[in-house]
Amino acid sequence: MATALCAASPTRRARTDRLAANGPELLTKSPSSWHKAEFRTIVTGTYSTPFDPDQIAVDAEIRSPSGRTSHVPAFFYQAYDLRSPPSGDEDVLAEGGTDWHVRFSPEESGKYSIRIHARDRSGTVITQALSFSVARAADHGFLRVSRDDPHYFEFQDGTPYLAIGENMVHGSLSDYERWLSKLEANGGNYGRLWVGYPEGLEVGPAGEYRQDIAWNLDKILELSERHGIYQKICIDYIRYISLKGEPRRTFDPDRNAYSVSNGGPCRDMLDFFALPEARRMFRNRLRYMVARWGYSTHVMAWELWNEIGSADRDAVKDHALVVEWNQEMCRYLKSLDSRHMTTNSLSSTEVWPEMWKPSENEFAQMHGYYYFSEEMKRDAKDIASFMTKWLGEIDGYGKPYLFAEYGIVPNKEDTEGLWDRDPQGVHLHNGLWAPLAFGSAGTGMIWWWHTYVDPKNLYFQFKPVAEFTKGIPWTTEGFQRAELDSSSRSLRPMGLLGKNLILLWLQNREHTWWNVAQSTPISPTEDAVVVVKRTTPGLYRIEYFDTWKGVVLTRSQVRSENGELRIPVSPVARDIAVKITRGPGR
Repeated sequence: MATALCAASPTRRARTDRLAANGPELLTKSPSSWHKAEFRTIVTGTYSTPFDPDQIAVDAEIRSPSGRTSHVPAFFYQAYDLRSPPSGDEDVLAEGGTDWHVRFSPEESGKYSIRIHARDRSGTVITQALSFSVARAADHGFLRVSRDDPHYFEFQDGTPYLAIGENMVHGSLSDYERWLSKLEANGGNYGRLWVGYPEGLEVGPAGEYRQDIAWNLDKILELSERHGIYQKICIDYIRYISLKGEPRRTFDPDRNAYSVSNGGPCRDMLDFFALPEARRMFRNRLRYMVARWGYSTHVMAWELWNEIGSADRDAVKDHALVVEWNQEMCRYLKSLDSRHMTTNSLSSTEVWPEMWKPSENEFAQMHGYYYFSEEMKRDAKDIASFMTKWLGEIDGYGKPYLFAEYGIVPNKEDTEGLWDRDPQGVHLHNGLWAPLAFGSAGTGMIWWWHTYVDPKNLYFQFKPVAEFTKGIPWTTEGFQRAELDSSSRSLRPMGLLGKNLILLWLQNREHTWWNVAQSTPISPTEDAVVVVKRTTPGLYRIEYFDTWKGVVLTRSQVRSENGELRIPVSPVARDIAVKITRGPGR
Protein backbone atom coordinates (compact mmCIF):
# COMPACT_ATOMS: atom_id res chain seq x y z
CA MET A 1 0.00 0.00 0.00
CA ALA A 2 2.79 2.41 0.92
CA THR A 3 4.75 1.81 -2.25
CA ALA A 4 1.74 2.40 -4.47
CA LEU A 5 0.82 5.56 -2.58
CA CYS A 6 4.31 7.04 -2.82
CA ALA A 7 4.75 5.99 -6.44
CA ALA A 8 1.51 7.75 -7.31
CA SER A 9 2.45 10.89 -5.38
CA PRO A 10 6.15 11.69 -5.80
CA THR A 11 7.39 14.57 -3.69
CA ARG A 12 9.50 17.48 -4.90
CA ARG A 13 12.48 15.57 -3.48
CA ALA A 14 11.92 12.61 -5.81
CA ARG A 15 14.92 11.33 -7.78
CA THR A 16 15.55 8.72 -10.50
CA ASP A 17 19.33 8.37 -10.29
CA ARG A 18 21.74 5.47 -10.09
CA LEU A 19 22.48 4.43 -6.53
CA ALA A 20 25.85 5.80 -5.39
CA ALA A 21 27.44 7.14 -2.22
CA ASN A 22 30.52 9.30 -1.72
CA GLY A 23 32.38 10.32 1.39
CA PRO A 24 31.88 10.55 4.28
CA GLU A 25 33.41 13.94 5.05
CA LEU A 26 34.02 14.97 8.66
CA LEU A 27 32.44 18.38 9.35
CA THR A 28 33.28 18.67 13.05
CA LYS A 29 36.54 20.31 13.96
CA SER A 30 38.39 18.42 16.70
CA PRO A 31 35.75 15.83 17.72
CA SER A 32 35.59 15.04 21.42
CA SER A 33 33.77 12.45 23.48
CA TRP A 34 30.13 13.11 24.46
CA HIS A 35 29.80 15.88 21.88
CA LYS A 36 28.38 15.88 18.37
CA ALA A 37 30.55 14.51 15.59
CA GLU A 38 28.94 15.34 12.24
CA PHE A 39 29.63 13.97 8.77
CA ARG A 40 28.37 14.71 5.28
CA THR A 41 27.89 12.22 2.48
CA ILE A 42 26.53 12.58 -1.05
CA VAL A 43 24.02 9.85 -1.93
CA THR A 44 22.07 9.39 -5.14
CA GLY A 45 19.35 6.86 -5.88
CA THR A 46 15.81 6.36 -7.05
CA TYR A 47 12.98 7.27 -4.71
CA SER A 48 9.85 9.40 -4.52
CA THR A 49 10.77 10.69 -1.04
CA PRO A 50 14.06 10.62 0.88
CA PHE A 51 12.14 10.26 4.16
CA ASP A 52 11.04 6.65 3.61
CA PRO A 53 13.76 4.08 4.42
CA ASP A 54 11.84 1.45 2.45
CA GLN A 55 12.75 3.51 -0.64
CA ILE A 56 16.15 4.95 0.30
CA ALA A 57 18.00 4.13 3.52
CA VAL A 58 21.37 5.61 4.46
CA ASP A 59 23.19 4.40 7.57
CA ALA A 60 26.64 4.84 9.07
CA GLU A 61 28.68 1.91 10.33
CA ILE A 62 30.94 3.23 13.09
CA ARG A 63 33.78 1.28 14.68
CA SER A 64 35.01 2.52 18.07
CA PRO A 65 38.56 2.36 19.50
CA SER A 66 37.54 -0.65 21.61
CA GLY A 67 36.35 -2.49 18.50
CA ARG A 68 32.62 -2.11 19.09
CA THR A 69 30.58 -1.58 15.91
CA SER A 70 27.39 0.47 15.92
CA HIS A 71 24.99 1.57 13.20
CA VAL A 72 23.56 5.10 13.14
CA PRO A 73 20.88 6.24 10.66
CA ALA A 74 21.76 9.19 8.43
CA PHE A 75 19.25 11.90 7.51
CA PHE A 76 18.42 14.05 4.50
CA TYR A 77 19.63 17.60 5.13
CA GLN A 78 18.98 21.07 3.74
CA ALA A 79 20.99 24.00 5.12
CA TYR A 80 19.28 27.29 6.00
CA ASP A 81 20.29 30.81 6.90
CA LEU A 82 18.56 32.92 9.54
CA ARG A 83 17.28 36.29 8.35
CA SER A 84 15.74 39.03 10.50
CA PRO A 85 13.75 41.46 8.33
CA PRO A 86 12.92 44.99 9.56
CA SER A 87 9.69 43.72 11.12
CA GLY A 88 11.81 41.86 13.66
CA ASP A 89 10.25 38.52 12.76
CA GLU A 90 12.72 35.71 12.15
CA ASP A 91 12.79 33.89 8.85
CA VAL A 92 14.97 31.12 7.50
CA LEU A 93 15.97 30.77 3.86
CA ALA A 94 17.37 27.66 2.24
CA GLU A 95 20.97 27.94 1.13
CA GLY A 96 23.02 25.53 -0.94
CA GLY A 97 22.05 22.06 -2.06
CA THR A 98 20.94 18.99 -0.17
CA ASP A 99 22.95 16.05 1.09
CA TRP A 100 22.89 13.44 3.85
CA HIS A 101 24.34 13.91 7.32
CA VAL A 102 25.36 11.61 10.15
CA ARG A 103 25.47 12.76 13.76
CA PHE A 104 26.58 10.80 16.79
CA SER A 105 28.22 11.39 20.17
CA PRO A 106 31.23 9.13 20.75
CA GLU A 107 31.58 7.81 24.29
CA GLU A 108 35.20 6.72 23.92
CA SER A 109 38.29 8.68 23.00
CA GLY A 110 40.74 7.39 20.43
CA LYS A 111 40.69 6.37 16.77
CA TYR A 112 37.37 5.63 15.04
CA SER A 113 36.34 4.65 11.54
CA ILE A 114 33.09 5.30 9.68
CA ARG A 115 31.66 4.11 6.40
CA ILE A 116 28.31 4.69 4.74
CA HIS A 117 25.78 2.06 3.65
CA ALA A 118 23.17 3.30 1.15
CA ARG A 119 20.29 1.18 -0.11
CA ASP A 120 17.45 1.68 -2.57
CA ARG A 121 15.37 -0.85 -4.43
CA SER A 122 18.24 -1.54 -6.82
CA GLY A 123 20.57 -2.78 -4.08
CA THR A 124 23.21 -1.53 -1.63
CA VAL A 125 26.49 0.38 -1.92
CA ILE A 126 29.13 0.86 0.79
CA THR A 127 31.77 3.58 0.87
CA GLN A 128 35.39 3.28 1.88
CA ALA A 129 36.03 3.79 5.59
CA LEU A 130 37.15 7.16 6.92
CA SER A 131 39.34 7.23 10.04
CA PHE A 132 39.11 10.05 12.57
CA SER A 133 40.27 10.71 16.11
CA VAL A 134 38.23 11.71 19.14
CA ALA A 135 39.76 13.59 22.06
CA ARG A 136 38.75 12.86 25.64
CA ALA A 137 36.29 15.32 27.19
CA ALA A 138 34.49 15.35 30.54
CA ASP A 139 30.74 14.88 30.54
CA HIS A 140 28.09 13.16 32.63
CA GLY A 141 26.72 11.33 29.58
CA PHE A 142 23.10 10.57 28.73
CA LEU A 143 20.20 10.65 31.16
CA ARG A 144 18.48 7.49 32.37
CA VAL A 145 16.37 6.14 35.21
CA SER A 146 18.65 5.65 38.20
CA ARG A 147 20.09 2.17 38.70
CA ASP A 148 20.14 2.74 42.48
CA ASP A 149 16.72 4.33 43.01
CA PRO A 150 14.23 4.00 40.13
CA HIS A 151 12.20 6.94 41.43
CA TYR A 152 14.87 9.39 40.25
CA PHE A 153 17.00 10.20 37.21
CA GLU A 154 20.75 10.05 36.82
CA PHE A 155 23.40 10.48 34.15
CA GLN A 156 25.43 7.59 32.78
CA ASP A 157 28.23 8.32 35.23
CA GLY A 158 25.77 8.01 38.15
CA THR A 159 25.45 11.74 38.88
CA PRO A 160 21.87 12.47 40.04
CA TYR A 161 19.69 14.72 37.89
CA LEU A 162 16.76 16.59 39.41
CA ALA A 163 14.70 18.31 36.70
CA ILE A 164 14.20 22.02 37.43
CA GLY A 165 12.46 24.00 34.72
CA GLU A 166 9.41 24.76 32.66
CA ASN A 167 7.68 24.09 29.38
CA MET A 168 9.21 26.03 26.45
CA VAL A 169 7.16 24.55 23.65
CA HIS A 170 7.64 27.02 20.80
CA GLY A 171 9.18 30.38 20.00
CA SER A 172 11.76 32.15 17.87
CA LEU A 173 15.48 31.52 18.21
CA SER A 174 15.91 34.91 19.88
CA ASP A 175 13.14 33.94 22.31
CA TYR A 176 14.95 30.71 23.14
CA GLU A 177 18.24 32.49 23.66
CA ARG A 178 16.54 34.76 26.21
CA TRP A 179 14.51 32.05 27.94
CA LEU A 180 17.35 29.54 28.15
CA SER A 181 19.95 32.02 29.36
CA LYS A 182 17.61 33.31 32.10
CA LEU A 183 16.65 29.81 33.15
CA GLU A 184 20.31 28.76 33.29
CA ALA A 185 21.24 31.86 35.31
CA ASN A 186 18.66 30.81 37.91
CA GLY A 187 19.70 27.18 38.19
CA GLY A 188 17.25 25.64 35.73
CA ASN A 189 18.24 22.54 33.78
CA TYR A 190 15.05 21.30 32.07
CA GLY A 191 12.80 22.31 29.20
CA ARG A 192 10.18 20.76 26.95
CA LEU A 193 9.93 21.22 23.20
CA TRP A 194 7.17 20.40 20.76
CA VAL A 195 8.59 19.56 17.34
CA GLY A 196 7.42 22.10 14.82
CA TYR A 197 4.37 23.57 16.52
CA PRO A 198 1.89 24.67 15.16
CA GLU A 199 2.12 22.48 12.03
CA GLY A 200 4.65 19.78 12.85
CA LEU A 201 7.64 18.28 11.13
CA GLU A 202 5.66 16.01 8.79
CA VAL A 203 3.15 18.07 6.80
CA GLY A 204 1.36 17.48 3.51
CA PRO A 205 1.80 16.26 0.96
CA ALA A 206 2.65 12.86 2.42
CA GLY A 207 6.36 12.18 2.16
CA GLU A 208 7.54 15.72 2.93
CA TYR A 209 9.39 16.72 6.12
CA ARG A 210 9.72 20.43 6.84
CA GLN A 211 13.45 21.06 6.60
CA ASP A 212 13.17 24.63 7.88
CA ILE A 213 11.49 23.36 11.05
CA ALA A 214 14.13 20.67 11.48
CA TRP A 215 16.93 23.23 11.04
CA ASN A 216 15.28 25.49 13.60
CA LEU A 217 15.18 22.66 16.14
CA ASP A 218 18.87 22.01 15.41
CA LYS A 219 19.58 25.53 16.62
CA ILE A 220 17.31 25.30 19.67
CA LEU A 221 19.06 22.11 20.73
CA GLU A 222 22.47 23.73 20.24
CA LEU A 223 21.33 26.63 22.45
CA SER A 224 20.10 24.13 25.05
CA GLU A 225 23.48 22.39 25.06
CA ARG A 226 25.24 25.71 25.52
CA HIS A 227 23.02 26.69 28.45
CA GLY A 228 22.91 23.31 30.19
CA ILE A 229 19.20 22.70 29.60
CA TYR A 230 18.00 19.13 29.00
CA GLN A 231 15.01 19.05 26.66
CA LYS A 232 12.17 16.57 26.74
CA ILE A 233 11.20 16.43 23.06
CA CYS A 234 7.49 15.99 22.40
CA ILE A 235 7.06 14.35 19.01
CA ASP A 236 3.38 14.98 18.21
CA TYR A 237 0.32 16.79 19.55
CA ILE A 238 -2.44 16.59 16.91
CA ARG A 239 -5.90 15.75 18.23
CA TYR A 240 -7.96 15.40 15.07
CA ILE A 241 -7.57 14.49 11.42
CA SER A 242 -10.25 16.20 9.36
CA LEU A 243 -10.70 16.04 5.61
CA LYS A 244 -10.36 19.17 3.52
CA GLY A 245 -13.54 21.21 3.59
CA GLU A 246 -14.43 20.13 7.11
CA PRO A 247 -14.22 22.60 10.01
CA ARG A 248 -10.83 22.65 11.72
CA ARG A 249 -10.64 21.91 15.43
CA THR A 250 -8.01 22.25 18.17
CA PHE A 251 -4.62 20.85 17.08
CA ASP A 252 -6.11 19.83 13.72
CA PRO A 253 -3.63 21.12 11.11
CA ASP A 254 -5.03 21.43 7.61
CA ARG A 255 -1.83 20.07 6.05
CA ASN A 256 -1.52 16.93 8.18
CA ALA A 257 0.44 14.48 6.03
CA TYR A 258 -1.54 11.52 7.41
CA SER A 259 -4.86 12.78 6.06
CA VAL A 260 -6.17 11.23 2.85
CA SER A 261 -6.71 14.83 1.73
CA ASN A 262 -2.92 15.22 1.63
CA GLY A 263 -2.04 11.81 0.21
CA GLY A 264 -1.90 9.98 3.54
CA PRO A 265 -3.78 6.86 4.67
CA CYS A 266 -6.05 8.30 7.42
CA ARG A 267 -9.60 9.60 7.40
CA ASP A 268 -9.57 10.22 11.16
CA MET A 269 -7.47 9.72 14.31
CA LEU A 270 -8.66 6.15 14.79
CA ASP A 271 -7.02 5.33 11.45
CA PHE A 272 -3.84 6.97 12.71
CA PHE A 273 -3.50 4.55 15.61
CA ALA A 274 -4.93 1.48 13.87
CA LEU A 275 -3.70 1.41 10.26
CA PRO A 276 -0.38 -0.36 9.55
CA GLU A 277 0.59 2.27 6.98
CA ALA A 278 0.03 5.14 9.45
CA ARG A 279 2.19 3.31 11.98
CA ARG A 280 4.88 2.78 9.36
CA MET A 281 4.85 6.50 8.54
CA PHE A 282 5.23 7.39 12.20
CA ARG A 283 8.12 4.96 12.63
CA ASN A 284 9.80 6.63 9.68
CA ARG A 285 9.50 9.97 11.44
CA LEU A 286 10.98 8.49 14.61
CA ARG A 287 13.94 7.20 12.59
CA TYR A 288 14.49 10.66 11.14
CA MET A 289 14.35 12.34 14.54
CA VAL A 290 16.77 9.86 16.08
CA ALA A 291 19.14 10.36 13.15
CA ARG A 292 19.03 14.14 13.49
CA TRP A 293 18.84 14.70 17.25
CA GLY A 294 19.57 11.38 18.93
CA TYR A 295 23.24 12.32 19.21
CA SER A 296 22.59 14.86 21.95
CA THR A 297 23.15 14.20 25.64
CA HIS A 298 20.80 17.17 26.16
CA VAL A 299 17.78 15.30 24.85
CA MET A 300 16.34 14.36 28.23
CA ALA A 301 13.74 11.97 26.74
CA TRP A 302 11.50 11.31 23.77
CA GLU A 303 7.85 12.01 24.60
CA LEU A 304 5.58 10.42 22.01
CA TRP A 305 2.61 12.76 22.41
CA ASN A 306 1.27 15.78 24.18
CA GLU A 307 -1.83 14.62 26.04
CA ILE A 308 -2.64 11.61 23.91
CA GLY A 309 -5.80 11.20 25.98
CA SER A 310 -7.12 14.44 24.48
CA ALA A 311 -7.00 13.13 20.93
CA ASP A 312 -10.33 12.43 19.25
CA ARG A 313 -12.33 10.51 21.85
CA ASP A 314 -13.52 8.04 19.22
CA ALA A 315 -9.86 7.17 18.65
CA VAL A 316 -8.64 6.91 22.21
CA LYS A 317 -11.65 5.40 23.96
CA ASP A 318 -10.01 2.04 23.28
CA HIS A 319 -7.13 2.47 25.71
CA ALA A 320 -5.71 -0.91 24.75
CA LEU A 321 -5.19 0.19 21.13
CA VAL A 322 -3.43 3.41 22.13
CA VAL A 323 -1.25 1.71 24.74
CA GLU A 324 -0.26 -0.99 22.24
CA TRP A 325 0.62 1.74 19.69
CA ASN A 326 2.61 3.50 22.42
CA GLN A 327 4.56 0.34 23.24
CA GLU A 328 5.33 -0.36 19.58
CA MET A 329 6.68 3.14 19.01
CA CYS A 330 8.76 3.18 22.18
CA ARG A 331 10.26 -0.19 21.30
CA TYR A 332 11.11 1.05 17.85
CA LEU A 333 12.75 4.14 19.31
CA LYS A 334 14.80 1.98 21.64
CA SER A 335 15.89 -0.26 18.76
CA LEU A 336 17.42 2.82 17.12
CA ASP A 337 18.44 4.79 20.20
CA SER A 338 18.99 2.92 23.45
CA ARG A 339 20.57 5.95 25.13
CA HIS A 340 17.42 8.07 25.56
CA MET A 341 14.38 7.53 27.76
CA THR A 342 10.88 7.20 26.30
CA THR A 343 7.54 8.28 27.75
CA ASN A 344 4.12 9.74 26.95
CA SER A 345 1.61 12.14 28.51
CA LEU A 346 -2.11 12.19 29.22
CA SER A 347 -4.69 14.94 29.59
CA SER A 348 -5.12 17.05 32.71
CA THR A 349 -5.83 14.90 35.80
CA GLU A 350 -6.33 11.87 33.56
CA VAL A 351 -5.28 8.51 34.96
CA TRP A 352 -4.66 5.43 32.82
CA PRO A 353 -2.88 2.81 34.93
CA GLU A 354 -2.29 0.78 31.78
CA MET A 355 -0.25 3.67 30.34
CA TRP A 356 2.26 3.71 33.20
CA LYS A 357 2.54 0.00 33.97
CA PRO A 358 4.52 -0.93 30.80
CA SER A 359 8.28 -0.54 31.00
CA GLU A 360 8.35 1.28 27.66
CA ASN A 361 7.12 4.44 29.40
CA GLU A 362 10.12 4.91 31.64
CA PHE A 363 8.60 7.66 33.77
CA ALA A 364 5.03 8.69 34.53
CA GLN A 365 3.57 12.17 34.11
CA MET A 366 0.62 14.24 35.25
CA HIS A 367 -0.88 17.48 33.88
CA GLY A 368 -3.37 19.69 35.70
CA TYR A 369 -4.60 23.30 35.78
CA TYR A 370 -6.83 25.88 37.28
CA TYR A 371 -8.99 24.86 35.53
CA PHE A 372 -10.48 22.50 32.91
CA SER A 373 -13.17 20.95 35.13
CA GLU A 374 -15.22 21.85 38.16
CA GLU A 375 -13.03 19.54 40.24
CA MET A 376 -9.90 21.40 39.14
CA LYS A 377 -11.63 24.72 39.74
CA ARG A 378 -12.29 23.67 43.33
CA ASP A 379 -8.98 21.98 44.14
CA ALA A 380 -6.37 23.96 42.20
CA LYS A 381 -6.94 27.11 44.25
CA ASP A 382 -4.41 25.42 46.53
CA ILE A 383 -1.85 24.34 43.94
CA ALA A 384 0.35 22.40 46.38
CA SER A 385 -2.49 20.24 47.64
CA PHE A 386 -3.86 19.83 44.12
CA MET A 387 -0.56 18.70 42.61
CA THR A 388 0.34 16.24 45.34
CA LYS A 389 -3.15 14.76 45.22
CA TRP A 390 -2.74 13.92 41.53
CA LEU A 391 0.88 12.87 41.81
CA GLY A 392 -0.41 10.33 44.29
CA GLU A 393 -2.27 8.73 41.38
CA ILE A 394 0.95 7.97 39.47
CA ASP A 395 3.53 7.38 42.20
CA GLY A 396 3.10 3.63 42.56
CA TYR A 397 4.70 2.26 39.41
CA GLY A 398 8.27 1.95 40.62
CA LYS A 399 9.49 4.65 38.24
CA PRO A 400 10.13 8.42 38.30
CA TYR A 401 7.13 10.71 38.03
CA LEU A 402 6.72 14.38 37.13
CA PHE A 403 4.00 17.01 37.24
CA ALA A 404 4.79 18.06 33.69
CA GLU A 405 2.23 20.84 33.09
CA TYR A 406 0.39 23.19 35.42
CA GLY A 407 -0.74 26.79 35.67
CA ILE A 408 -3.72 29.13 35.67
CA VAL A 409 -5.75 29.06 32.45
CA PRO A 410 -6.05 32.75 31.50
CA ASN A 411 -8.79 32.81 28.88
CA LYS A 412 -11.92 31.87 30.81
CA GLU A 413 -14.47 34.47 31.77
CA ASP A 414 -13.74 34.07 35.47
CA THR A 415 -9.93 33.70 35.19
CA GLU A 416 -9.13 36.82 33.21
CA GLY A 417 -6.72 39.03 35.14
CA LEU A 418 -5.69 36.36 37.67
CA TRP A 419 -2.09 36.39 36.42
CA ASP A 420 -1.80 40.08 37.26
CA ARG A 421 -3.18 39.38 40.71
CA ASP A 422 -0.40 36.85 41.29
CA PRO A 423 2.51 38.99 40.05
CA GLN A 424 5.18 37.26 42.17
CA GLY A 425 4.18 33.81 40.99
CA VAL A 426 2.85 32.18 44.15
CA HIS A 427 1.26 29.42 42.08
CA LEU A 428 4.56 28.97 40.23
CA HIS A 429 6.47 28.88 43.53
CA ASN A 430 4.23 26.38 45.33
CA GLY A 431 4.10 24.25 42.20
CA LEU A 432 7.89 24.03 42.14
CA TRP A 433 8.33 23.01 45.79
CA ALA A 434 5.37 20.74 46.55
CA PRO A 435 6.25 18.01 43.99
CA LEU A 436 9.84 17.87 45.26
CA ALA A 437 8.66 17.38 48.83
CA PHE A 438 6.28 14.65 47.63
CA GLY A 439 9.05 12.64 45.93
CA SER A 440 8.81 13.79 42.33
CA ALA A 441 11.92 13.51 40.13
CA GLY A 442 11.70 17.23 39.42
CA THR A 443 9.82 20.41 40.11
CA GLY A 444 6.40 21.03 38.68
CA MET A 445 6.77 22.34 35.12
CA ILE A 446 4.72 25.46 34.53
CA TRP A 447 3.02 26.25 31.23
CA TRP A 448 2.77 29.84 29.93
CA TRP A 449 6.51 30.31 30.05
CA HIS A 450 6.24 32.94 27.30
CA THR A 451 3.23 34.97 28.44
CA TYR A 452 3.56 34.76 32.24
CA VAL A 453 6.99 33.69 33.47
CA ASP A 454 9.03 35.67 30.96
CA PRO A 455 7.09 38.96 30.85
CA LYS A 456 6.89 39.08 34.66
CA ASN A 457 10.54 37.95 34.94
CA LEU A 458 9.71 35.20 37.42
CA TYR A 459 12.86 33.17 36.75
CA PHE A 460 14.03 34.09 40.26
CA GLN A 461 11.60 31.47 41.57
CA PHE A 462 13.80 28.68 40.18
CA LYS A 463 17.00 29.77 41.89
CA PRO A 464 16.12 28.94 45.52
CA VAL A 465 15.05 25.45 44.43
CA ALA A 466 18.38 24.96 42.67
CA GLU A 467 20.31 26.25 45.69
CA PHE A 468 18.44 24.08 48.18
CA THR A 469 18.75 20.89 46.12
CA LYS A 470 22.38 21.36 45.09
CA GLY A 471 24.48 18.32 45.92
CA ILE A 472 21.64 16.22 47.31
CA PRO A 473 22.34 12.50 46.61
CA TRP A 474 18.88 11.80 45.26
CA THR A 475 19.66 8.34 43.97
CA THR A 476 21.48 6.89 47.00
CA GLU A 477 19.62 8.28 50.02
CA GLY A 478 16.70 5.92 49.64
CA PHE A 479 14.21 8.75 50.09
CA GLN A 480 10.67 7.91 51.12
CA ARG A 481 7.88 10.26 52.04
CA ALA A 482 8.33 11.22 55.66
CA GLU A 483 5.67 10.56 58.27
CA LEU A 484 5.09 14.03 59.76
CA ASP A 485 2.95 15.77 62.34
CA SER A 486 2.60 19.49 63.00
CA SER A 487 1.45 21.05 66.24
CA SER A 488 -0.05 23.86 64.16
CA ARG A 489 -3.02 23.18 61.92
CA SER A 490 -2.05 26.20 59.83
CA LEU A 491 1.37 24.73 58.96
CA ARG A 492 1.39 22.05 56.26
CA PRO A 493 4.44 19.75 56.53
CA MET A 494 5.66 17.74 53.57
CA GLY A 495 8.97 16.00 53.07
CA LEU A 496 11.29 13.10 52.45
CA LEU A 497 13.13 10.82 54.85
CA GLY A 498 16.45 9.35 53.74
CA LYS A 499 19.20 7.33 55.39
CA ASN A 500 21.15 10.40 56.53
CA LEU A 501 19.15 13.31 55.17
CA ILE A 502 15.65 14.68 55.77
CA LEU A 503 14.14 17.30 53.45
CA LEU A 504 11.06 19.26 54.52
CA TRP A 505 8.88 21.88 52.88
CA LEU A 506 6.68 23.69 55.41
CA GLN A 507 3.88 25.80 53.97
CA ASN A 508 1.53 28.25 55.58
CA ARG A 509 -1.73 26.68 54.43
CA GLU A 510 -3.27 30.10 53.90
CA HIS A 511 -0.51 31.25 51.56
CA THR A 512 -2.08 30.05 48.32
CA TRP A 513 -2.11 31.91 45.03
CA TRP A 514 -5.91 32.11 45.28
CA ASN A 515 -5.81 33.94 48.62
CA VAL A 516 -3.14 36.28 47.27
CA ALA A 517 -5.19 36.95 44.13
CA GLN A 518 -8.31 37.62 46.22
CA SER A 519 -6.37 39.90 48.63
CA THR A 520 -7.42 37.64 51.49
CA PRO A 521 -5.52 38.50 54.71
CA ILE A 522 -2.92 35.81 55.43
CA SER A 523 -1.72 35.45 59.01
CA PRO A 524 1.67 33.90 59.81
CA THR A 525 1.53 30.52 61.48
CA GLU A 526 2.06 30.38 65.22
CA ASP A 527 5.19 28.85 66.74
CA ALA A 528 5.04 25.15 65.99
CA VAL A 529 6.82 21.83 66.34
CA VAL A 530 7.05 19.48 63.37
CA VAL A 531 7.60 15.84 64.34
CA VAL A 532 9.49 13.58 61.95
CA LYS A 533 8.71 9.96 62.81
CA ARG A 534 10.75 6.77 62.33
CA THR A 535 14.09 8.54 62.58
CA THR A 536 17.35 6.89 63.57
CA PRO A 537 18.55 7.88 67.07
CA GLY A 538 21.31 10.47 67.12
CA LEU A 539 22.15 14.12 66.71
CA TYR A 540 20.85 16.01 63.65
CA ARG A 541 21.97 19.32 62.17
CA ILE A 542 19.17 21.56 60.94
CA GLU A 543 19.24 24.31 58.30
CA TYR A 544 16.16 26.51 57.87
CA PHE A 545 16.03 27.83 54.31
CA ASP A 546 14.28 30.86 52.78
CA THR A 547 12.55 29.48 49.67
CA TRP A 548 12.05 32.96 48.21
CA LYS A 549 15.55 34.36 48.65
CA GLY A 550 17.53 31.14 48.41
CA VAL A 551 19.54 31.60 51.62
CA VAL A 552 19.93 29.78 54.93
CA LEU A 553 17.97 31.58 57.63
CA THR A 554 19.41 29.88 60.68
CA ARG A 555 21.00 26.65 61.90
CA SER A 556 20.47 24.50 64.96
CA GLN A 557 20.81 20.97 66.29
CA VAL A 558 18.32 18.52 67.72
CA ARG A 559 18.49 14.94 68.94
CA SER A 560 16.14 12.17 67.85
CA GLU A 561 14.53 10.38 70.77
CA ASN A 562 12.22 7.39 70.73
CA GLY A 563 12.28 7.40 66.94
CA GLU A 564 11.01 10.98 66.70
CA LEU A 565 12.75 14.17 65.68
CA ARG A 566 11.04 17.30 66.98
CA ILE A 567 11.77 20.35 64.82
CA PRO A 568 10.90 23.76 66.27
CA VAL A 569 9.48 26.15 63.67
CA SER A 570 9.12 29.91 64.11
CA PRO A 571 6.10 31.68 62.58
CA VAL A 572 5.92 31.13 58.80
CA ALA A 573 4.39 33.85 56.64
CA ARG A 574 4.66 31.95 53.34
CA ASP A 575 6.78 28.78 53.37
CA ILE A 576 10.24 27.57 54.28
CA ALA A 577 12.37 24.53 53.52
CA VAL A 578 14.38 22.57 56.06
CA LYS A 579 17.43 20.39 55.44
CA ILE A 580 18.23 17.99 58.27
CA THR A 581 21.47 15.99 58.30
CA ARG A 582 22.18 13.13 60.67
CA GLY A 583 25.48 13.68 62.49
CA PRO A 584 27.90 11.22 64.06
CA GLY A 585 27.37 9.73 67.47
CA ARG A 586 24.32 9.27 69.62
